Amino acid sequence: MGLLWGLSIWDADGTTTGTGEQNTINIETGCKTTGTAADICANLSLGGYSDWFLLSKDELNLMYTNLEVAGVGGFVDSYDWSSSESNAYLTWSQGFYLGSQYYYLKPNTYRIRAVRAF
Repeated sequence: MGLLWGLSIWDADGTTTGTGEQNTINIETGCKTTGTAADICANLSLGGYSDWFLLSKDELNLMYTNLEVAGVGGFVDSYDWSSSESNAYLTWSQGFYLGSQYYYLKPNTYRIRAVRAF
């Protein structure tokens, strides 16, 4: 599940590189529903790390252009959620087949990709 239908999260609209982590924090603050894409990433504990977040629209596109195109990362030809909200009903997603980005109705069953800053 992505974000909740009809719920607009204040300041979760950052799309540029470096905004995914703050979007995730803002979503967690503004939406108390568990199991959303941002909630899953924010509460992930993996490999001894617990500072995971949901990528922004542009961060996902960088994954596509720098990793998927080079055949690195084992990406699946599907869409991934971003933390970049378009409005109360739409959230941006990244296609890993042709690299397209669209905003889609939330919630949806797209994949999520948790990352860490380093």
